[in-house]
Amino acid sequence: MAAWPDWRGMRKHRPPFEVAPGCYAVDRFLSSWCYLLTGAETLLVDTGMPGRAGPILRAAGQIGVEPSDIDRIVLTHFDIDHTGSAVELQRRTGAPILIHEADVPFLAAPETCPGLRGLLYWPIVPWVMRWRLPTDVTPVREGDAIDDWAVLHTPGHTPGSMSLQRGRVLVAGDALIHSRGRLHENVPWLATSRAEQRASARRLSARGARAVLPGHYSPCTDPEALTRLARRLERR
Repeated sequence: MAAWPDWRGMRKHRPPFEVAPGCYAVDRFLSSWCYLLTGAETLLVDTGMPGRAGPILRAAGQIGVEPSDIDRIVLTHFDIDHTGSAVELQRRTGAPILIHEADVPFLAAPETCPGLRGLLYWPIVPWVMRWRLPTDVTPVREGDAIDDWAVLHTPGHTPGSMSLQRGRVLVAGDALIHSRGRLHENVPWLATSRAEQRASARRLSARGARAVLPGHYSPCTDPEALTRLARRLERR
């Protein structure tokens, strides 16, 4: 395959497939994506909705990654569509779970999250959705490194939303979305802080990445997408 595949067809592809060198999409369910990042360590980024552990591990196996090969599970934020299968995947892989320290409190009490999200996460929701929130987690913060990926605190969608960058590859979580061929900041009605969400989008638009792996809709390897996003944000 080409080292930098054309982004335009990615939404039509079924995982697993290589998005950028050493970076694989391994699950897409209800528009949420999970990624395997390979290097000195193998990282699983996000775990989808409850019940996705099996499909994720089967996809990983198709690219030669066994459960015991996964060194760490990285959660870009605490939402159900990113943490839903974290506990089961931790059990099956033995890998520690990492999440930004600012989102750790919401793993115990998601209904305390500011904004509309708090209303969506009344205590009955985890039970109805069979959402087992992880309790055995390792907090990380801005400036940490996970293998050779830099941790970037990109709050706004949630207080502890974070992104990862290695060279020209950016894993954006829900700080950015890629839809209809363009990168966008996430929707305002789910933001815990619209000002922080806009600031995080501006920050990421200046990171010089060649590939952007967002949490929703599709990966992006359009080399000009971040530049165009920066220009649009300048006009707002």
